[in-house]
Amino acid sequence: MSTRLESLAATLAEPLLVTDLVNVRYLTGFDSSNAALLVEPGGGATLYTDFRYIEAAHRVRGSRWRS
Repeated sequence: MSTRLESLAATLAEPLLVTDLVNVRYLTGFDSSNAALLVEPGGGATLYTDFRYIEAAHRVRGSRWRS
C-alpha cells in the first residue's frame, strides 16, 4: 500500500469512498478513466474499475480490486 494511502487510512473513523480520478491516482498511482477507491479505517483498500483496466488494477500494490 502506498504511503499516501496508509496515511489516509490511519486517520479514518469510517470507510471513505474516493471517486475523483485525480484523487484515486494520487493515492494509488492507478491512472484510468474509470475508477473508485474504498479506503478502510486502519488500512485496506478496494479499487473498483471496469474490465478494460483489469491488468493495470492488478499492479496496484496493497489494494484489492473489483471490476
